[in-house]
Amino acid sequence: MARRFPLETVRQLAQRRTEDAAVELQGHSTRLRAAEDKLKQLQGYRDEYRTAKAQAMVQGMAMGRLREFETFLARIEEAIAAQSLEVERVRAAWEAARLHWVEQHKREKAMDALAERHAAQELQREMRQDRKSQDEFAARVKPGPMKIRLK
Repeated sequence: MARRFPLETVRQLAQRRTEDAAVELQGHSTRLRAAEDKLKQLQGYRDEYRTAKAQAMVQGMAMGRLREFETFLARIEEAIAAQSLEVERVRAAWEAARLHWVEQHKREKAMDALAERHAAQELQREMRQDRKSQDEFAARVKPGPMKIRLK
């Protein structure tokens, strides 16, 4: 009978940690996508507002209205700069989570390789034991004289 892999508990723990790291990485991926989408949205607002400002300038506008455009564009630029920093922060967290998952995955695969090696060794051990048992049985059974029957 095959003996249990002595590190099975550690192997299961490595598998659980890999799964946890994958879930964490997925969460970071979602946050990164959301941050990038928000940045693109802000950049889209800025571009729309610049276009509206250019059209208004062609048609002519009061100085107060021009200042409002400039003030609003400055605020959008600040928001874009802040969101760009947020995207970089979230991207760095995603990269750290990815590296953590890679490390956990390597550990899990190493434990799987050990388990496979253990299983192969156990199979070899069982085969040797069976062969030994068969040899012992064969040695106990002494062949008698052969009798031939003729019909």
